[in-house]
Amino acid sequence: MMNINIQFVTIGISFLFGILFSLQLSLTYKFIYSNKKFYKIIFTFLLVFVNTLLYFILLKKFNNGILHPYGIIFIIIGFIVEIFVKTLVVKRFHR
Repeated sequence: MMNINIQFVTIGISFLFGILFSLQLSLTYKFIYSNKKFYKIIFTFLLVFVNTLLYFILLKKFNNGILHPYGIIFIIIGFIVEIFVKTLVVKRFHR
Protein backbone atom coordinates (compact mmCIF):
# COMPACT_ATOMS: atom_id res chain seq x y z
CA MET A 1 0.00 0.00 0.00
CA MET A 2 1.35 3.41 -0.97
CA ASN A 3 1.23 6.26 1.47
CA ILE A 4 -0.80 9.36 0.68
CA ASN A 5 2.23 11.52 -0.18
CA ILE A 6 3.33 9.16 -2.94
CA GLN A 7 -0.21 9.08 -4.29
CA PHE A 8 -0.35 12.88 -4.46
CA VAL A 9 3.02 12.94 -6.21
CA THR A 10 1.72 10.36 -8.70
CA ILE A 11 -1.36 12.48 -9.36
CA GLY A 12 0.76 15.60 -9.88
CA ILE A 13 3.20 13.84 -12.18
CA SER A 14 0.34 12.34 -14.19
CA PHE A 15 -1.36 15.74 -14.53
CA LEU A 16 1.86 17.42 -15.67
CA PHE A 17 2.57 14.53 -18.01
CA GLY A 18 -0.85 15.04 -19.64
CA ILE A 19 0.02 18.69 -20.24
CA LEU A 20 3.42 17.70 -21.66
CA PHE A 21 1.85 15.09 -23.92
CA SER A 22 -0.67 17.62 -25.27
CA LEU A 23 2.12 20.11 -25.98
CA GLN A 24 4.16 17.45 -27.77
CA LEU A 25 1.15 16.50 -29.84
CA SER A 26 0.67 20.14 -30.82
CA LEU A 27 4.32 20.46 -31.82
CA THR A 28 4.31 17.30 -33.94
CA TYR A 29 0.85 17.90 -35.41
CA LYS A 30 2.26 18.76 -38.84
CA PHE A 31 4.07 15.43 -39.07
CA ILE A 32 1.39 13.22 -37.54
CA TYR A 33 -1.31 14.58 -39.86
CA SER A 34 0.96 14.76 -42.89
CA ASN A 35 -0.18 13.56 -46.31
CA LYS A 36 2.82 11.24 -46.41
CA LYS A 37 1.94 7.91 -44.84
CA PHE A 38 5.58 7.22 -43.87
CA TYR A 39 5.74 10.38 -41.72
CA LYS A 40 2.42 9.56 -40.09
CA ILE A 41 3.52 6.08 -39.09
CA ILE A 42 7.01 7.02 -37.89
CA PHE A 43 6.06 10.11 -35.90
CA THR A 44 2.96 8.55 -34.36
CA PHE A 45 4.97 5.50 -33.29
CA LEU A 46 7.80 7.63 -31.89
CA LEU A 47 5.42 9.95 -30.03
CA VAL A 48 3.54 7.09 -28.40
CA PHE A 49 6.63 4.97 -27.69
CA VAL A 50 8.73 7.78 -26.19
CA ASN A 51 5.88 9.12 -24.06
CA THR A 52 4.90 5.69 -22.78
CA LEU A 53 8.50 4.91 -21.91
CA LEU A 54 8.95 8.29 -20.22
CA TYR A 55 5.78 7.88 -18.15
CA PHE A 56 6.76 4.43 -16.91
CA ILE A 57 10.28 5.65 -16.08
CA LEU A 58 8.70 8.44 -14.01
CA LEU A 59 6.37 5.95 -12.32
CA LYS A 60 9.31 3.67 -11.57
CA LYS A 61 11.21 6.55 -9.99
CA PHE A 62 8.39 7.90 -7.82
CA ASN A 63 6.15 4.96 -6.90
CA ASN A 64 7.97 1.76 -7.85
CA GLY A 65 6.25 1.57 -11.25
CA ILE A 66 2.74 0.99 -9.95
CA LEU A 67 0.11 2.11 -12.46
CA HIS A 68 -3.19 3.21 -10.91
CA PRO A 69 -6.39 4.15 -12.73
CA TYR A 70 -6.27 7.65 -11.28
CA GLY A 71 -2.89 8.15 -12.96
CA ILE A 72 -4.46 7.60 -16.36
CA ILE A 73 -7.42 9.80 -15.41
CA PHE A 74 -5.10 12.65 -14.42
CA ILE A 75 -3.11 12.32 -17.65
CA ILE A 76 -6.38 12.83 -19.52
CA ILE A 77 -7.35 15.75 -17.26
CA GLY A 78 -3.95 17.38 -17.82
CA PHE A 79 -4.35 16.90 -21.57
CA ILE A 80 -7.81 18.53 -21.52
CA VAL A 81 -6.66 21.41 -19.29
CA GLU A 82 -3.78 22.20 -21.66
CA ILE A 83 -6.13 22.27 -24.65
CA PHE A 84 -8.58 24.49 -22.72
CA VAL A 85 -5.83 26.93 -21.65
CA LYS A 86 -4.41 27.04 -25.18
CA THR A 87 -7.89 27.80 -26.55
CA LEU A 88 -8.40 30.63 -24.03
CA VAL A 89 -5.01 32.14 -24.84
CA VAL A 90 -5.65 32.00 -28.58
CA LYS A 91 -9.09 33.60 -28.17
CA ARG A 92 -7.73 36.32 -25.91
CA PHE A 93 -4.81 37.33 -28.12
CA HIS A 94 -6.50 36.96 -31.50
CA ARG A 95 -9.34 39.41 -31.13
